[in-house]
Amino acid sequence: MLKKIFTSVYMALFLCIPLLAHATGLLYMLILSIGIGGDSDWVEISETVICCVILLLPFIYLGYFWGKKFINKMDYAAYFAIFALAIYAFFCMNLAFVLSGWQYSSEIFNLIALFSNPLFLIINFVFAFSGTPIYTFIVQIIVYGGFGAGVALALWKKGLLKPDKHLKILIFVTLILALAAAVQCVYRNSMFLPLNTIKLQSFTEWSKYENYTPLRGEPTLKFEYNAAKIDGATALCPIFYSAYEALYPKIENKYDYLGCSTTPHAYENLIGGEAELIFAAAPSDEQLQNAADKGVKLTLTPIGKEAFVFLVNKNNPVNSLSVQNIRDIYSGKIKNWREFGGENEKILAFQRNENSGSQTAMQKYVMKDTPFTEPIKEEFYGSMGGMIEGVADYRNAKNAIGYSFRYYATVMNESENIKLLSIEDIEPNIENIKSGAYPFTAEFYIVSTQNISHEGQKLIDWFLSEQGQALIEDIGYVPLKEF
Repeated sequence: MLKKIFTSVYMALFLCIPLLAHATGLLYMLILSIGIGGDSDWVEISETVICCVILLLPFIYLGYFWGKKFINKMDYAAYFAIFALAIYAFFCMNLAFVLSGWQYSSEIFNLIALFSNPLFLIINFVFAFSGTPIYTFIVQIIVYGGFGAGVALALWKKGLLKPDKHLKILIFVTLILALAAAVQCVYRNSMFLPLNTIKLQSFTEWSKYENYTPLRGEPTLKFEYNAAKIDGATALCPIFYSAYEALYPKIENKYDYLGCSTTPHAYENLIGGEAELIFAAAPSDEQLQNAADKGVKLTLTPIGKEAFVFLVNKNNPVNSLSVQNIRDIYSGKIKNWREFGGENEKILAFQRNENSGSQTAMQKYVMKDTPFTEPIKEEFYGSMGGMIEGVADYRNAKNAIGYSFRYYATVMNESENIKLLSIEDIEPNIENIKSGAYPFTAEFYIVSTQNISHEGQKLIDWFLSEQGQALIEDIGYVPLKEF
């Protein structure tokens, strides 16, 4: 009888279940890939529920059928056959979380998921290769959980389901591993970006700079040859693009001399000799060290002022924070908006990547010696179906807060759904930037090196002239000087 019991359950677990699981697992992936309704929590949850039901019901029936037809006596061998692979799946899931640092994008997570059950190798490969290795564990847990539930139902109806010592041990081990996996899932999701948030549109396409701002009057400086190669931060691109259009009218192939590659890349290009001048915020300590290591001396010439601002959803009742409030949020000390008179909502505090202009400004002007809390992260698909992890940019969720520069946030990425917070009850408007009343008023610079050419220096001097400062004002920034 024991051999018959073990053989029957073995046949179900190792033959029928894998065949059916591969079919339903592929259906699971198909439904998830359709993504009807866009990226939102309720869509993902509803799709997952549908897929789980599709997976669960056949295996409950299969377990019930096997328990009813073949099992007339329940003993340790049958208990173990039902629980063993479910326990193994939970163990592998926990191991994958721990060794990968809770990152689905990790090669370790993918590797453990792939070989977590040799019988599921094909479907595991499909999930791991597509960048969704977590579903390898979901499929296994639902499959064996459903089968076990069906067997338990059949045994209960036969009056054979008695929780003896062996069964209690297996149930206890399963529940402990399941609880550990659930806790790690919750912790992992708290570190990564939820799906129901909308990212501000990235302003990086050259076509959006075509409406440049004209100069007041005829240019007082023109270059017809020996153009200085310019690069800079996205937020300052309208300034040097407009100047280039006016001052370099006869230069062909202007994009050979004009770039807008973001602050980190602009500094790399300047230090590496690929650009002569860049328009950017002050460099980070890492960028200064990189320049020093390569024997490059950076010269920062301020040409205007800007406000470093904090963004929240327009429906957030909080309108002003203190400097210390900001530090408390970004150090992780305060995590709920109700601490500032807002709603009882967790604060979703976004950061920027290291060496970006706004991240350097955040460190320099706001946090200073206060360490940042762990940043919110996100994962997105990369080449070959893998996933890449990065620090998440601002999303305009109701409970979100992020930071940027005033012009970039209000003009280049204008949105009716965000508002700028006052700091110490002082608004980040042009008047307060000019007077310096706004606490986070920052200068922006033309950055050069000791290898600057005569033409490059003439361009810097022009930006400090009346016409150059007028251009900065006309575009919408705050000039360094008023004439």
